[in-house]
Amino acid sequence: MEKLTILPRVHERPHRRYQHPLLRVALVLGLIIVSGYAGLLMAFQAPNSRTSCPKVPIDAQQIVDKCANLDIQPSPPADFYTRKQSDRYVPGTKPVLIKNASIWTGNVDGVEVVLGDLFLDKGIIRAVGEVPVHMLDDLHHVTVIDANGSWVTPGIVDLHSHLGDQSSPKLSGAADTNSRKGLVQPWLRSLDGLNTHDDAYMLSISGGVTTANVLPGSANAIGGQAFIIKLRPTAERSPSSMLLEPPFTFNGSGIEEVQPPRWRQLKQACGENPSRVYSGTRMDTIWAYRQGYEEARKLKTKQDAYCAKALTGQWEGLGDFPQDLQWEALVDVLRGKVKIQNHCYEAVDLDGIVRLTNEFKFPIAAFHHAHEAYLVPNLLKKAYGQTPAIAMFATKARYKRESYRGSEFAPRILADNGIRVVMKSDHPVIDSRFLMHEAQQAHYYGLPDNLALSSVTSTPAQVMGQGHRIGFIRIGYDADVVLWDSHPLAIGAIPKQVFIDGIAQLQNPTVISKPEALQHAPKTPDFEKETEAALKYDGLPPLEPRESISSAVVFHNFSSLFLYNEDHVEQVFAVETYVGPPQIAVMQNGRLSCVGSSEACSMNLDMNTRTIDLRGGSVA
Repeated sequence: MEKLTILPRVHERPHRRYQHPLLRVALVLGLIIVSGYAGLLMAFQAPNSRTSCPKVPIDAQQIVDKCANLDIQPSPPADFYTRKQSDRYVPGTKPVLIKNASIWTGNVDGVEVVLGDLFLDKGIIRAVGEVPVHMLDDLHHVTVIDANGSWVTPGIVDLHSHLGDQSSPKLSGAADTNSRKGLVQPWLRSLDGLNTHDDAYMLSISGGVTTANVLPGSANAIGGQAFIIKLRPTAERSPSSMLLEPPFTFNGSGIEEVQPPRWRQLKQACGENPSRVYSGTRMDTIWAYRQGYEEARKLKTKQDAYCAKALTGQWEGLGDFPQDLQWEALVDVLRGKVKIQNHCYEAVDLDGIVRLTNEFKFPIAAFHHAHEAYLVPNLLKKAYGQTPAIAMFATKARYKRESYRGSEFAPRILADNGIRVVMKSDHPVIDSRFLMHEAQQAHYYGLPDNLALSSVTSTPAQVMGQGHRIGFIRIGYDADVVLWDSHPLAIGAIPKQVFIDGIAQLQNPTVISKPEALQHAPKTPDFEKETEAALKYDGLPPLEPRESISSAVVFHNFSSLFLYNEDHVEQVFAVETYVGPPQIAVMQNGRLSCVGSSEACSMNLDMNTRTIDLRGGSVA
């Protein structure tokens, strides 16, 4: 046998192409990457098949990405605040410079007012107060509007509307607001019934409304998903083109979530409506909720278990990602990705939903209508997560049993308890053209002016998850603004112009000059005693009249007087056509006893007479 000779290893001279230090580093890094990849493949192998090749699915990267993003919370894209134009910008739209305006911005809790200019370009707000000179280099391409001190606010945001789904004119079979197919139907979508030919869009715009959250109706415990729209007509003329930040990319019917995720909206309801439609009770409704959310909880648990394996490379036998189109919206609720708008009136219903939120761990964005919410503020604060806002009417109440304890002082009481207040239209219940009038009434009954204006602009924008782009006048925000003919809280205030995405919406608007007195927030009465009584008597204060403290009441400084004459009402006095001494009207024992000058009516007066200055008002 030949003797095996072990020779010393001779190191070959490296090939010249590997001599450069940088190339050596690259080679080493390449070996590390290859080694790491080999290790990763080893990790992907099933525990009992170390010698076999791992069965990694071809779409492994997509699965990993999906699982990694399951619980990421909605937010605007990282570069959103550096954008130079809006995603809704219409090419060819001219820039707009609004000069010499009183700009209510919504900032600093709604107390900031900036006196100056506002510059809109490419669908966003470019400057507030002072406009840099370089932005106006091509001034001949800019539309200039001199506001002459008029008020400018963000566009009105309606948190609760049925625009497009319950269209005008009201035609037989044209309403797509409610489904009668079951109590819990989170798979339905208001977008699928959105009619672009609703005549109310332009009417609402004429009242200053620029954005609306179109909700399904309240016949169901869960009526379906809501969608936020801008009201202006689009060149595409489709419902999808009206959407503001849709949560999906709409290829096909569309449930491919964009990243980072955008907020979804869901409509829920409790109380009389679902009970009446389905001939059930509150017990049936709450059970339907629990049953639906339990299905979602079980699906979420399966998804989490699936992703726990996928993210650790346990591919063997993993199968497909667990999903169900019927329940995926409620799974997103449990993942904190959905703003729930919940129709709910009475304390018994509010309590039921608060308990539901704590059982399944999800927040409520706002309780809507909520006529008894002002009576139970501490209950609202027990809801899971952030205290829900209250979206309500200002004075519309007592139209059915569960609305009977509503109070015009509710917005003030809720605000006093630190709860966010939103005024909404429920269009067409209240024509959203007059949504600002709801804020005006809430202010009259005690809601501070900053919160009243916020209740139809910045607060609903934040509640629906869009406070990063609408509801405020800030640089970089959408160019949705309203130029008013008087202070927005003055009764009768109307827009002189409305801009959506920087595009003027009113063609040849009629503008009437308003007196100086209407250019300021109106003074409101002291309703302290009435507010206390609303709480003391659980929303039903006694309505008996108080005894008169005088034998007569005299009205003076009125501009017109109307009297009933047999079968009709006629105007018997108009200050603009009257020549003579000031007129008074004397009421005694519930009757009009004299109309004329003080001298002519002196026999009807005594020392206890009460005098009321009507400040140009009317007597009827």
